[in-house]
Amino acid sequence: MYGGQYNSMHGLHPSMGGVTPMMMGPSYDDMTVREPYYPDIRRPRSAMSMTRPRRHSAVSAISHIPLPPPMDTYRRASSIHIKFKRRSSLMAGISLAEAQGYAKLSNNDYYTLHDLHADRRHTIFLKIRWAGYNSLTYEIPVEASYDDRINLQTLARRISRACVHYLQANRIPIPWDRVDLHHIEEISYGVWQPMLSSR
Repeated sequence: MYGGQYNSMHGLHPSMGGVTPMMMGPSYDDMTVREPYYPDIRRPRSAMSMTRPRRHSAVSAISHIPLPPPMDTYRRASSIHIKFKRRSSLMAGISLAEAQGYAKLSNNDYYTLHDLHADRRHTIFLKIRWAGYNSLTYEIPVEASYDDRINLQTLARRISRACVHYLQANRIPIPWDRVDLHHIEEISYGVWQPMLSSR
């Protein structure tokens, strides 16, 4: 579920340990995918490319403006959806309460730090949106084992805490234990968005 822009700052409740909300105002716009160097954004036409009336010429003066090159593959957002599913369950998704209650998850050590595009401090950004409310971005620490594999249960617990803080900070009138976390998807490099639903 999606909401609007984010323009407010909320402090972190002491019981939310391990999750740090961040104020992301207009200066955070460099994380959006609407930058002019992306292939789906075309540059404005030059003066030579504008059509103009001609008297007797059948040749138009259209200059070719090449598209900007795509981002290099290392910085491209992934198409991975990291799903949260209880072990031996047929249905995907866990409640925020289950995530904080140390629910056993399938594929608990399947993903690596590289898959999540964590930064050098082993953190990712989590941008939470809810329809009709401002979004907030949180910095989530990611723990990894000796071979860089992450613990999905720990990640789910930290994401759940951030989601609970978001619901409380925005005074969204839904009990947080009735909200399910299905998966997270990368919306730009190292920035993830949780897919939430309410029961």
